[in-house]
Amino acid sequence: MSTYELRVRRISGIISTDDIIPGRYKHMFTDPGMLAPHVFENYCPGLAGSLREGDAICSSDLFGIGSSREQAVSALRSAGVRAVLAPQFGRIFFRNCWNLGLAAIELKELSALEDGARFTLDIAAGAIKTSRDMIRFSPPPQLMLQMLSAGGLLAVVKARLAEQRENDRGAAAGGTLT
Repeated sequence: MSTYELRVRRISGIISTDDIIPGRYKHMFTDPGMLAPHVFENYCPGLAGSLREGDAICSSDLFGIGSSREQAVSALRSAGVRAVLAPQFGRIFFRNCWNLGLAAIELKELSALEDGARFTLDIAAGAIKTSRDMIRFSPPPQLMLQMLSAGGLLAVVKARLAEQRENDRGAAAGGTLT
């Protein structure tokens, strides 16, 4: 699925992965559900408690710089965030988003997305529709859409391996002995 009905949650400033999930929790919890209540706790206290399923983080600046902490992405997903929109992303964070099945969309202009407003995100079409505006962006490649739909890169690889095993079994069953 590449179309989502989402609610805007605005955040401003340059956001690091340590701002998303403080480092002290990285080794404290392995379950993303235990990390979710601590999302943005130092940067924007109280935000984690207001996040819900179907939210989209809309950042005014560079988002996800710093470490290669995958927990930042898994904690956001567990908190209900389904997309992050920002003018620019830290490259490792951006890749971790897609690898873990969280849409990361680069948009230079986000002023049309007001905190709390609802919008439709059609990732495959590269479009955001608000009550007043249509915002266009370059849609991601097909593989990234597959990763998003499957829940991440590991799910895509697992499905491909299962398909390959089935093909191999079919070829072995249909083959002849010599």
